[in-house]
Amino acid sequence: MSKPSLLFRCAGGGAIVIGLSGPASATTINIFADKDTTIFQNQIGNSLGGGVGMFVGGNNASSPRRGLLEFDIAAAIPAGATINSVQLTLYLGQVAGGGPDADRVIELHRVLDDWGEGTEGAGMVIGGTGQGFAAQPGSATWNQRQFGTANWISLGGDFAPAASQTSLVDDVINVPYSWTTNAAMVADVQLWLNNPGSNFGWLLRNQDELGQQTFRAFFTQDNLAMVPLLTVDFTAPIPEPGTLSLLGLGLAKLLHSRRRRQQPLPRVCRRRSRPRGSIRSSP
Repeated sequence: MSKPSLLFRCAGGGAIVIGLSGPASATTINIFADKDTTIFQNQIGNSLGGGVGMFVGGNNASSPRRGLLEFDIAAAIPAGATINSVQLTLYLGQVAGGGPDADRVIELHRVLDDWGEGTEGAGMVIGGTGQGFAAQPGSATWNQRQFGTANWISLGGDFAPAASQTSLVDDVINVPYSWTTNAAMVADVQLWLNNPGSNFGWLLRNQDELGQQTFRAFFTQDNLAMVPLLTVDFTAPIPEPGTLSLLGLGLAKLLHSRRRRQQPLPRVCRRRSRPRGSIRSSP
């Protein structure tokens, strides 16, 4: 489909054609996680910012683990865009007890305050990391959003009470699980685009987190083969027609002015004056 254009005719001939973008079209992109970690209810001084697994649910002592996950929306999507749909995809890396296990409902909650990611557990496989490791300064823990610096208002993280979305996760590992688009997820991402300073990501919570051996461990950004992905469909903003019209008229006026300057000047007859000091002779 050809794009519409504005044609500005200039005095004396010639024209300027300014192309306009056609009807706004949607774009779909995949955004990789910017940071992720796990916080542990029974290990309040531990974190897992560098681990390949993000644990969500109860361990063998019915102690909850919660995941924190954030995507840099403003760096990937132009300001002023309209978010049409959102889908989160995570790959399951481990099941409590090695499975089989009942399906678990994993909730997404919008986080309300900033938190830190360290490098705890870096270079390790997912097995054996379910207790986390001693938190580095600034890392998120169960009690503190930035270890040694700032506390959560509520233990276990500050997040919106209503889940933005849920997903039913079974016990099959190395396959993707999705939190499909809905109005709440779209609203979250639109908020983060419009107000980047409010983007603290989502907290993942297992509805059975107080149950024994209920956790699911999802691969993090540190597992390059199966990273968390946020798929966003958006419509980019288009320039206001009034702005383009003014630009075109300004260019047309400029071209007309240049054409006038380039036209040859008319010949002007002048009476030749006598040389100074000359004597006019009589006939």
